[in-house]
Amino acid sequence: MGLHRSGTSILYKMLGETKKFNILTLYHVINYNQLIYNYVNKIETKKKQELNDLIIKKGIKTRKTDHMVVNSDYPHEYMYIFSELGYSWKINEKNKLLFETLCKKLKYISENNNPILLKNPHDFANFVFIKQNFPNAKFIFIHRNPFEVINSTMRLWETHLKTKNEFLAIYSKSYEKVYDNPLSRMLLRFIYISKIPIGITRVVTSAAKRSMHYLKNIDSLSKEDYVIITYENLCKNPNKVIAEVLDFLKVKSNIDFSKFVKPRNLKLIPKVEFWKNLIKKKMKDYINYLHKISTLE
Repeated sequence: MGLHRSGTSILYKMLGETKKFNILTLYHVINYNQLIYNYVNKIETKKKQELNDLIIKKGIKTRKTDHMVVNSDYPHEYMYIFSELGYSWKINEKNKLLFETLCKKLKYISENNNPILLKNPHDFANFVFIKQNFPNAKFIFIHRNPFEVINSTMRLWETHLKTKNEFLAIYSKSYEKVYDNPLSRMLLRFIYISKIPIGITRVVTSAAKRSMHYLKNIDSLSKEDYVIITYENLCKNPNKVIAEVLDFLKVKSNIDFSKFVKPRNLKLIPKVEFWKNLIKKKMKDYINYLHKISTLE
């Protein structure tokens, strides 16, 4: 659980590398409606190869937003199963049965007793509802300097809107539809790429709202139900942080994660630098909270 661009993807990938969890992959997202059929008929390998061939054919090597390599086993988010079926991006009353069905499918085809590990930034501020409906759920919260979160989010919008992201288009037909429509593409570029402040204001307001919800409700969880880490600490001491998470989950692994992630000193883009005071104002309480659990410069 974490804000968008807070490090959830690399954390998910690292935990998935332990092979101690059943995670959601690109293959599962693309083939959600056929997962049981493919498993029963022993054609999973074939379908994964077809997906890998498609990725190669399109010349895709990374997910474009960073250097994370992609293939059929790429660790993915369940929000894309929700959105492609017309549901909200986060778990709610209307799609909780779908979420439960997803978990059952993963469990059935996994052929092991490993716990299911999932991630979806849209559910960062939704943990109270999730805990109420799935009492056995455990949470891993990851936090990152909000200036870098906003900076990375704005870069993401620019990446997705300046040129078509062929990898994203593979699993998100809604993105492909929007991008291929000149009017919608032009409107989104105007909002998020031009010099007007509409886009960054929306991003900051959304992040502030979700972080405030986190602060107001985190104490409603039992300390036994969650662990808190920061992206900065994960980069500086990956083995130590992953060991803490695995200890919380009562899992052991001997993998060396020292080369999976490194500290990054990314320069803020001009738009984020200009609106730094807005971020400070909107996310003051969250920034103060992060100072308590980590070291922010």
